[in-house]
Amino acid sequence: MKNLVKCVAVAFSVIALASCGTTKETVKVVTGAYERLDWQGRATGAEVPNWVVAVGDNNKRQIVKELDLDGYMVWSFNSNGPDLDFLQNWTDKVELQSNVAQSISTSIGRATEASLKSEQSIDTTKSDKALKDVTTVLSNVRVNGLEKIASYWIKSRFSESAKPKADSDYKTMYTYYSVWALKTDLYQRQINAAMQDLPENTAQDPLLMKLITRSIEKTILNEDSSVSSVSYDAETDTVTYEEPGAEF
Repeated sequence: MKNLVKCVAVAFSVIALASCGTTKETVKVVTGAYERLDWQGRATGAEVPNWVVAVGDNNKRQIVKELDLDGYMVWSFNSNGPDLDFLQNWTDKVELQSNVAQSISTSIGRATEASLKSEQSIDTTKSDKALKDVTTVLSNVRVNGLEKIASYWIKSRFSESAKPKADSDYKTMYTYYSVWALKTDLYQRQINAAMQDLPENTAQDPLLMKLITRSIEKTILNEDSSVSSVSYDAETDTVTYEEPGAEF
C-alpha cells in the first residue's frame, strides 16, 4: 500500500528541471552527478514547455497562466520511477481519483481547521469531530468531469556520488508530469453534494455548517489553493500531497 506524506514535493522532479529554463532558452544537458538523457519532443528539437518547469517548481500561478486555466480547479502531478509506462498508468488511471480526493480533503481540511479554531464558542471535542467528518467524506469523493490538460516526460540519470566514475554509478529514472482540471462551478456543485453525506451531528449544526461552507468557498476563490500538487516516488511507493500555501 502506498505511503502518504503531506509535505512539499519530491526533490527529484526539481532536479530533473534544474537546467530546463523556459521555452525561450536552449535546453542544456547537465553532466556530472546528474544528466538529462532524453525528453518528450527532443528528436524534433522541441524545448521543455514552461508549464513543465512551473510544475517542477510548484509555481501554481504560473501553471494556471501557461495552460490558460482561469476558472478551473487544477491538479498537477509529477511521478518518478524507472518505468515510464507504469508512471503514466499510475498517475492518469489507477490512482487519479484517489489522489484528487485526498488532495481535496487536505486543502479543504486545512481551511476548515483554521475556521473552526477561530470560533471560540465551539469546544475542542466538537471541532475535532467536525474536522474528521469533513476530511473523511472528502477523501472518499469521486469527481466527475476531470479533463487531462497536458502531460510530459523527462528521462534522466543521477548518482549519489558527486564524482561518478562509471555508468554503474548512475541510476536511470523517468519523471512524468501531468495536469488535470475541472471547471470551478462543476467542482463546487460536487463538493456541496458530498457534504450531504456528513454525519447528522455535524450536518445539523448551523454554526459548524456555516464555517465548513465558508472554508470550501475560500479554497475555491483563493488562487493558490485552487491548484493542488501531488508527487509520487515509485521506488518507495510514496505519495506526497503538498499542503496549500495560502493562509486562511
